[in-house]
Amino acid sequence: MAILDDPELYSDGNLSAGKIATLENYSINTVTAGADLKFGQAVVIKDGLAVPATKAPIFGVVLKRQWTESIDFVPEEMENDHWYKGNAVDVLRDGTIAVPISEDVNENENATVDADGNFKAASAGDKIVGVFLSSGDKGNTAILQTRVVFDSANADNNSGNTNLTAPDVKQDPSNKQAAPSGTQETGK
Repeated sequence: MAILDDPELYSDGNLSAGKIATLENYSINTVTAGADLKFGQAVVIKDGLAVPATKAPIFGVVLKRQWTESIDFVPEEMENDHWYKGNAVDVLRDGTIAVPISEDVNENENATVDADGNFKAASAGDKIVGVFLSSGDKGNTAILQTRVVFDSANADNNSGNTNLTAPDVKQDPSNKQAAPSGTQETGK
């Protein structure tokens, strides 16, 4: 029996969306899906649940389910697999991951998010969520390096958290400083 030497028999050379792409350290949070989520999709937190991002800033990028967690290990099921609303979902906050792209991108271009939670090259004025470490064609994947960024806006787009100013602190009128730890203050 001859062995077929077809490099695309099992893979087209691209990592699938939601797969960690390097051996560098990474940070992952586990959250509950508030909607069906595609692998590699950008998410925000809304009312405590992960939902698809429609703009930056983002909370993170949804990781792919491991094959041992798949219900049916057949190509048709695997291509349509995703996280369902209510699932516990791992979200990459810091690291390098394969993501779905909605337009052609080039290596070392800054990345942002489109209205569907997919990634595209950032234009002037866009909030940047990472940098592409590989080039990619529209509809495929590219490698994205992302870092946790703390923005002055809420990544959850939740209008309930609008107080971004420091609380009013009343100054003690006696301006008396606290005694150092381990000492006692007398009432003289």
